[in-house]
Amino acid sequence: MAGVGDYALVAMTNLARTIPAHFAYAAEHHGDIPMLLDREGSVTLRELTDTAAKLANALRDLGVKKGDLIGFYADNSRRWILTDLAIQLAGGVSVPRGTDTPSAELAGIFRHAEVGLVFAHSGKHAKELEAIRSEVPSMGEIISVDAKDAPGRTLDDLLAAGAAEPGFAELATHALPEDLATIIYTSGTTGRPKGVMLTQGNLGHQAACCPSAFEIDPGQSFLSVLPPWHSFERAVEYIALCSGAALIYTDRRHFKDDLARREPTFVPSVPRIWETVYDGVQKALDKGSPLKRAIFKTFYGIASVRTRSWDRARGWHFRMRKPRGLAAAAEPFIRGGALLLAGLTYLPDRLGHKLVFSKMRKLVGSRLRGAISGGGHMPAHIDRFFRTIELPLLVGYGLTETSPVVSLRSMKRNVLGTIGVPVPEVEVQVRHPETGAVLPPGETGVFFSRGPQIMQGYYKDEALTSSVIDEDGWFDTGDLGLLTEYGDLCFRGRLKETIVLKGGENIEPTHVEESLLASPLIEQAIVVGQDQKVLAALLVPDALEVAKALGLEGHPTAADLAEREDVRELLRKEARTRTAGLKGFERITRIAVLPVVPDSANGLLTQTLKLRRHVIVERFEDLIEGAYKA
Repeated sequence: MAGVGDYALVAMTNLARTIPAHFAYAAEHHGDIPMLLDREGSVTLRELTDTAAKLANALRDLGVKKGDLIGFYADNSRRWILTDLAIQLAGGVSVPRGTDTPSAELAGIFRHAEVGLVFAHSGKHAKELEAIRSEVPSMGEIISVDAKDAPGRTLDDLLAAGAAEPGFAELATHALPEDLATIIYTSGTTGRPKGVMLTQGNLGHQAACCPSAFEIDPGQSFLSVLPPWHSFERAVEYIALCSGAALIYTDRRHFKDDLARREPTFVPSVPRIWETVYDGVQKALDKGSPLKRAIFKTFYGIASVRTRSWDRARGWHFRMRKPRGLAAAAEPFIRGGALLLAGLTYLPDRLGHKLVFSKMRKLVGSRLRGAISGGGHMPAHIDRFFRTIELPLLVGYGLTETSPVVSLRSMKRNVLGTIGVPVPEVEVQVRHPETGAVLPPGETGVFFSRGPQIMQGYYKDEALTSSVIDEDGWFDTGDLGLLTEYGDLCFRGRLKETIVLKGGENIEPTHVEESLLASPLIEQAIVVGQDQKVLAALLVPDALEVAKALGLEGHPTAADLAEREDVRELLRKEARTRTAGLKGFERITRIAVLPVVPDSANGLLTQTLKLRRHVIVERFEDLIEGAYKA
């Protein structure tokens, strides 16, 4: 059986391989491994590809041609990846969206894309699509992926009619690297939806380049919980399956249970999920006895010393510049000292892991090697905590427009405080936000990226495309960051999120918010202050922690807490304390308490759990004004 090294060698010889070609290779070498697991059972990769070929043949019989845009209104499941592969084999272009998409947004996307055939997650969702048919003149037949209560034709009906030949391997040869594979509409957190056109070559590059960073072996597994239309989750699914690893499908309701019961090797996720796990650990500690808290604090301190020392010894500690002169000469001795300290703390650290941290590891399964985090900024204290208890977070960076991975921390170089190094064949420059000059290591500017992962462009919007991709193929990410002399990238925030105070000070809110989120009293924080004299923060309190701190009875809601002056005063003092170490103009002295907890249902979070800043600022304009008047 081919191992990950063999696969990477074959894949890297042609970075423009298509997704169907990747799957054909994987089915040949790993076809008998159960790869799709959910509550219905398991499916091998060969069974998946054979079924995808039948479905593709049925789609071709329906008249689907290369380049046809096909709507896909569904959530994560084994049938999602089956349908996705079949659409690609038939030459179609998927336009996917999750079932929590508001009907007006869904209608706008499908109308703009002029989709024809549409797949719906279930009969219920097929009926929801029928309700917006008048707003999408191009919409054709609606096919239900799940047959339950389906009003029309279903996926099973197509499979029953589909021919076994031509098979997957033959159909895969029709897909070319330059073919459009999908259009993913993304509004992110900053503006109107845009249709990102990703080609087979874009997606194929990700499947070829990323497995080596994870060190995936056939038979390992990934727990899948994110929306499948999201480029990060989609790339991870391709990477896992094409490497011979299984996908275990779950949802937010069953996530914690499946994490412990299924014992996956990797968990792709957004930072918010790990923030939630961290908060859960802290709350459990608070409920424990003083003795248990003291034991945890002691062993965590030992583990922290050993982890930092071991990172220092192998050169994984964060440094902006390489040592020079006497510092360079002293480097071997400093590393030797760090290695000695790591050795001296080894035995007490192992005892701590056996007595304390092993119980935490049981919550995530004994086989978990690491979490792959993307889709948002990872707070430093969360990053450090999981490294200390030996659950490394492999943090990456990218956008939908970059397919998505631009850079990634790997098992061989996992430097805290960074977003990794560029993956193979990808170039990154840091440019001055005003002059466009390329900046040297250590200076903050705008990330520009070039390579085979850059999108084809925005659908039906050449002007917008040309505004972000220059004639040399460099894509303007709109993100701020810097490059160290070791080649590591560091994220510093969104250029459009830069706050300019009346005094002319430019502030990136991300690290200010990170300081606030380190408080157990604060669940979410949004820093504001454009054209004001000082910064302010919109805060979402941790209801249980605030109630405990103030001696409140019952279970107060967000609205209850927002009305209380003692809550505001507590959080105001906490914000001042947590930001006291920042520059004077970055400190928080004004706060407002949000009366609701942001989530995707109330439109304040994206479907990947990122705050919709512009929506929050617009909706709570009066609160912000009140904070500055107080």
